Amino acid sequence: MNKKDWVRFRVSDVFLPTPEELLHVPLADREIEGTIVDFSDSGLKLRAFAVVEVVYGRTMVVPVEKLTLITPASPESEP
Repeated sequence: MNKKDWVRFRVSDVFLPTPEELLHVPLADREIEGTIVDFSDSGLKLRAFAVVEVVYGRTMVVPVEKLTLITPASPESEP
């Protein structure tokens, strides 16, 4: 996965903010979508987390392994 890819994930898979902090999302199994804006490492594991901007304007940190790719970014949109 790359920056600007459109992805889907479950609220229960969000690392930050915690799912409990997402009071406006009633169901933990609800899926939401957004665009990858950056990546974060975890110790020696590179790109372990994706920073995802979701459709209603909030940024969430999600383990990359929990993301489902919807639409890949076009090659010319990559930095």
